[in-house]
Amino acid sequence: MARVHQVVTHDVDLGCVRHRGKQMKFWSVVSLEHEPSTIAADVRDQVDSEYDEIDLVVAFVRPSAGVESTAIIEAVRESIPGRHFLACTAESVVAAGREIEHGAATGLLVGSLPNVEIEPLIDIVKILEDPETASVKLDGAVAVIALLDPFTVEAETLAARMNDIAPGVPLVGGVASGEQTMGGNRLACGTTITNRGAVGLALRGQVDLSVVVSQGCRPVGPVYTVTGVQGNLITGLDDRSPLDALQGVFTEAIDRDQDLMRAGVMVGRAISPDPSNWGRDGFLIRGLMGGDQESGALAVAGAVRERDAVQFHVRDAATAQEDLEMLLTPQAFEPEAAGALLFTCNGRGTRMYGKPDGDISIIRQALGNEVPVSGFFCGGEMGPVGGDNFVHGYTASMAIFRPRSG
Repeated sequence: MARVHQVVTHDVDLGCVRHRGKQMKFWSVVSLEHEPSTIAADVRDQVDSEYDEIDLVVAFVRPSAGVESTAIIEAVRESIPGRHFLACTAESVVAAGREIEHGAATGLLVGSLPNVEIEPLIDIVKILEDPETASVKLDGAVAVIALLDPFTVEAETLAARMNDIAPGVPLVGGVASGEQTMGGNRLACGTTITNRGAVGLALRGQVDLSVVVSQGCRPVGPVYTVTGVQGNLITGLDDRSPLDALQGVFTEAIDRDQDLMRAGVMVGRAISPDPSNWGRDGFLIRGLMGGDQESGALAVAGAVRERDAVQFHVRDAATAQEDLEMLLTPQAFEPEAAGALLFTCNGRGTRMYGKPDGDISIIRQALGNEVPVSGFFCGGEMGPVGGDNFVHGYTASMAIFRPRSG
């Protein structure tokens, strides 16, 4: 098979951000080759830089049948000797302006980040479980980028511990999605390759990281107050049956929203008690698992507390596109982006939009086609909503890099 060369490069110079005269620069590269050595040569040829200036390589690997993902990870790591390396297996890959949902693909975000301190987190779980004795501290971190295995780490617990240990520090990343059996996925940090736990990087120094979390939903019906709860069961909304409230929303909804509600209803829990903060990104979205006709209770896939403000939500391709476009709109008023990582749900892509490149086309329009973006389709996406870190589903979570001036 002939090599497929596709590369997006971009560099940003704010004058004061230097590293031996170098600017902050990223490459988004992809290879559709199958053999590890050929993949390594392919991606190396696409990064036209002095290799000793590369600070970060993040790789997402979907191997072809019969090819070991570990071999690809090792070959890619050796071919581009960046100071820091992070990788995981992926169901589908985003790189070089494309969402590659079918067939083997290896996508990379490669970066030169002057005056940015990058600290490897080989075992994030251990660091968060016992922060007092951990050699790695998260104090002063701009953000933490994390990749985790779904079979050996409880993602919600990891996010909650991050909120406790490093409040206000964004946790951005995704759950490895390449394999559906325990032990099948691979995570890499530096020279360590594992099939369990969570790995990542802490960023400090002259970097601004804008985090965008698009949950892709819109509300239907009024905001209710939870007046009864048992675990994840809502037993009262405004002192009435939750099931009756939901049926009332359905009855009053327009035909299109009724169709979407038949396909699935979500429950949004307000992050802030202040109604002025109940905008599009003011609710944490969780799935509605079912209802009990006798008691009228509704089961929610997530924690709910009494006196929480909640609102029913729906999701479709048009809503997901609109939500991502609106959340990216403020990026037009920010300094030029240097590069970005995208962690999007494996339920998005053609499954949601009915066409390829749904998310990446929106992102490129907002940030500019020249801004390198790489990522993967996750089994769960991590990112902050309302200042706290959560694990999401059907979400697009982004980390957008810019050099910090001053």
